[in-house]
Amino acid sequence: MERSDFVIVETIGLQEGVSNATLTAYIQDLYDNDSALGEKPAVIICPGGAYLGYTEKEAEPVALRFLAEGFNSFVLRYSVGAGMAKFPAPFIDAAKAVMLIRENARKWNIHPDRICLCGFSVGGHVAATFAATWHEKYLADALNAENVLFKPNALILGYPILDIYRFALRNMERKKEMQPLLEMMLGAVFGCSAPDKDIMDEWNCINRITSHMPKTFLWMTAGDGLVDVDEGLDMVKALAAAGVSYEFHIFQKGVHGMSLWNQPKRHGESLWKESGGLHEWFKLSIQWLLDNGYRR
Repeated sequence: MERSDFVIVETIGLQEGVSNATLTAYIQDLYDNDSALGEKPAVIICPGGAYLGYTEKEAEPVALRFLAEGFNSFVLRYSVGAGMAKFPAPFIDAAKAVMLIRENARKWNIHPDRICLCGFSVGGHVAATFAATWHEKYLADALNAENVLFKPNALILGYPILDIYRFALRNMERKKEMQPLLEMMLGAVFGCSAPDKDIMDEWNCINRITSHMPKTFLWMTAGDGLVDVDEGLDMVKALAAAGVSYEFHIFQKGVHGMSLWNQPKRHGESLWKESGGLHEWFKLSIQWLLDNGYRR
């Protein structure tokens, strides 16, 4: 554990000997900052990385932004790589992370019923699939615990991969240079580089949405060359059919992997200007959380 600028940073192995997953906590230090008194909501960040690694710009920088807005933040580095990421391992990691935060709510000064997941790209697939299946038996059996202990309360998704079959098929056809990466990804999560459609569809989170799904904030870009907005449209249709509250934003411009997109000098002034109001997604998500009772 280390302390920096009134923040306690702690990294915890989620399932030692079984998984390479970790949870890193960024917690306002109550002892050094009296203004932080009062239970805070929590946000768990799930970065992308093709189930082979992690995209770091979607990890700590996002957690620190939520922390600055008054949310205690966590980065979930779920199981990745061959031999580790095979489904449902990443979703079990997500369940374990929520349960751990809820069990330590008093220690970390967190409201136990204000735990939100925020996922990007493949991390969005982890967050969304777990959010759609948190009530299912496979998670209770894996963690030997009641499902209510790892129930997520809200979900934020940025350019998520929701339908792996459609994502893989589309990008293998469009971008031949992506085929080796996609085959490695499929091998990591399904155990073979060319799984049947039925096997991939089992983990299409859109097909598993029910009224158990938490309220959802979703944003995508029309200019994303990897994930089509059709997946987002299908998801909100499923959410609406299940009676789940949602907010959906499609930004006109922006490529895949934009993350916070809040530093013009780093991204390039012209590209940043061309992306319009894309960087506003973060403010919109904060307002959505506040509108849904996530007081800081």
